[in-house]
Amino acid sequence: MSDQQSFIVTARKWRPLTFADVVGQEHVTTTLKNAIASGRVHHAYLFTGPRGVGKTTCARILSRALNCQHPVDNEPCNTCSSCLDVLEGRSVDVIEIDGASNNSVDDIRKLRDNAKYAPLSGQYKLYIIDEVHMLSTAAFNALLKTLEEPPPHLIFVFATTEIHKVPATILSRCQRFDFRRMEVESIVNHLGTIAAADGITIDESALTIIARKADGSMRDSQSIFDQVVSYCGTTISGAAVADALHLIDTEFFFQLSDAARAGDVREMFSLASQVVQRGYDLQDCLLGLLEHYRNILTVLTTGSTDLIDGSAQEREHYQTAASDFNQADVVRAMNIIVSGEAVLRQHPPQPRVRFEFTLVQLAQMDSSVDLGELLQRLSGKGAAPVGGVTVALKTPALKAPAVKVGARPAPMKREPVSSLSSGNLTQRWEHVLQELPEHLAFVRSTLRQGLLTADLTEVGIVLRPSAEVIHQRLADKLAELKQHLQSVYGASVGVQLMPPGMGQPPTDRPAVASESPGLLPIEEAVIELFNAKQVPVFKS
Repeated sequence: MSDQQSFIVTARKWRPLTFADVVGQEHVTTTLKNAIASGRVHHAYLFTGPRGVGKTTCARILSRALNCQHPVDNEPCNTCSSCLDVLEGRSVDVIEIDGASNNSVDDIRKLRDNAKYAPLSGQYKLYIIDEVHMLSTAAFNALLKTLEEPPPHLIFVFATTEIHKVPATILSRCQRFDFRRMEVESIVNHLGTIAAADGITIDESALTIIARKADGSMRDSQSIFDQVVSYCGTTISGAAVADALHLIDTEFFFQLSDAARAGDVREMFSLASQVVQRGYDLQDCLLGLLEHYRNILTVLTTGSTDLIDGSAQEREHYQTAASDFNQADVVRAMNIIVSGEAVLRQHPPQPRVRFEFTLVQLAQMDSSVDLGELLQRLSGKGAAPVGGVTVALKTPALKAPAVKVGARPAPMKREPVSSLSSGNLTQRWEHVLQELPEHLAFVRSTLRQGLLTADLTEVGIVLRPSAEVIHQRLADKLAELKQHLQSVYGASVGVQLMPPGMGQPPTDRPAVASESPGLLPIEEAVIELFNAKQVPVFKS
């Protein structure tokens, strides 16, 4: 017989033969073994869970264990005639039925007629119905009576991947076992054992890629393993697996996130072009990038890489790279990716343009500033970068505005003032504040919150900010403020900007309450000062 004819796929060759061989389903196998040991075997079992996690395999092991002539620790021996009959598919006491092709009332009627007869060689007659949810409603109803009061020798084992399609009347008559999705670590360990037994050299990163691609299915991982061996031979690396499965390498996602953090739009277009040229699925690329940012976020919030499914080298890379990111920025980036992926999922026209637009949004995303940290600096607790500029803050106690800010006054005719005096300046000061253009609205807010005082003197206006960050903003807008004053007063008005905290006159006036519920006055002022918005931040 040729090698091609004798080859057995890994999923069949390594199918578990005992409960101890089953990987990742200890809660099921332990219960079944204890039930056999104590004689508390139920007449109907329902196995549910994702594909390829061991439902049918456990059903077959249970059938052999119940009829085994020489059981060992409640496990089948797999050597007696009863076990060999089941293994070779010729047992008349263990009947496997495909629910998809035997789903009519007539099929269930035949099953009920044959179930009356006692087993020929074993103690039990078992019916294993795979994909039981495919039975019709009439077939389920025809099975109810037999399922509720079966003969003492009859046991049913149902398997399904869609438990929600099984009627409640069936569920209530069965002992249900939920098979869990395989963990990446369990798949990696099992595939490593298989590779070592078959003389195949494969590194951890390659095994991790296969396990992630399998999405929790052991059978899928074994099928992918066979495919990779056919492509790479007996020596397999992570890069070769990614090439064989046409997957995007993790290092490419690091390039994307680094370009986004640097705001390099040109590099983003270059990387997007590589994705298209290599024929990768654009939606899969965004999903991979989303998982990449998720991994970074887990490191930022937990301080460890325990929640990352990857090789030791990948985890170390994430641990090092996470220090360059901010939690708020990562969350905003994930929101952008989720929105872009949702659009691509709807199959819009020009998917490449929309894909590139999502990446450009990531590159042009402004950095977030922690409002709590900024407020702490405004309270005079050190120097640190704000918006990319390092400022040293020395802020005294916040003072109320020196000039009352009231309701909008009635419009008045603008005429040039006869002379610059404190009285003339005060007369139209309310109009100055109320008619401030939008780009100068922060002046009114900072006055109202006590972060800025304005002294109207005989020679002009003296502005006294309470913090360096406000001083810098006023210095940038000083020329525009003078132009606005001239338009209101009809004459040039001198404005002197004092250094932060210098010579601020004491005041007994209370600070004006915040107009926005849920925000402190200083928070409201800072938000308006920087034209910012609040962004949720995960706290570790």
